[in-house]
Amino acid sequence: MGTKRTGLGERTERSTQRGNAAARGTPVGNRARIIEASLELFNERGAHAVSTNHIAAHLSISPGNLYYHFANREEIVRAIFPQAADAVHGALPVSREREVTAADVGCYHLTGIETLWRFRFFFRDIDELLSRDPLLAESFAELQRWLIGQFNVLLERLIEQGQMRRPEFPEDLPRIAINAFILWTNWIRYLTSARGTFDVRYGDIADGALHSFLSFAPYLEPNFAEKVRAIFDARSRQRSSADVVTPRARRTPTRSSSKRPPPS
Repeated sequence: MGTKRTGLGERTERSTQRGNAAARGTPVGNRARIIEASLELFNERGAHAVSTNHIAAHLSISPGNLYYHFANREEIVRAIFPQAADAVHGALPVSREREVTAADVGCYHLTGIETLWRFRFFFRDIDELLSRDPLLAESFAELQRWLIGQFNVLLERLIEQGQMRRPEFPEDLPRIAINAFILWTNWIRYLTSARGTFDVRYGDIADGALHSFLSFAPYLEPNFAEKVRAIFDARSRQRSSADVVTPRARRTPTRSSSKRPPPS
């Protein structure tokens, strides 16, 4: 086990050294372009279907140019993950300084689902990706702990404010938080596997947020729960005719800027 971790550490160090070299001046633009193009292709086709040669061809660069920055596909995925983690952290910080409103609860869920959509390949293909890269698995485990912790903070804040009743068995509160997390992070994977297509509309995303919310809604004060539910319903109606939400146009998708994934 120690030898394996050492090997992984060396791979990470090599990847970091390549990134630092690029940042000092030699083609730094290509590194960013590789990450952006990889995210687009992974989202459209699935990470398992995209090789480094596919990415290089998509960018019209040589494989050697790509390998200057990344030794393999796993290193590219590992470079994308911090962006996903940063987006999740930015979307879901629960305030401890002020009252958590119904609008906050609705925003946490909707913004969080949209953030997951931007990096949908990761959450759709998570089992395969984590099994191939223990370092990535460790990073995701840390993010998972933070997310569940945020759900716990949210529920505790609502209880403190009198907007939520505590479960009859106190040990059930962390379980409710975990249930909300599971629904929240697995919604896009559920949709794509159930439909056999990568097409997901904004109304579907709002519906996923609603499913996560319903895991703890029965414990909320009825008027507060009704206000949160109204946020989901209004947003779903507002965007019901919008095109597929894409990484580049997730907030205001239009027919001129959105791209449909190619048929499977």
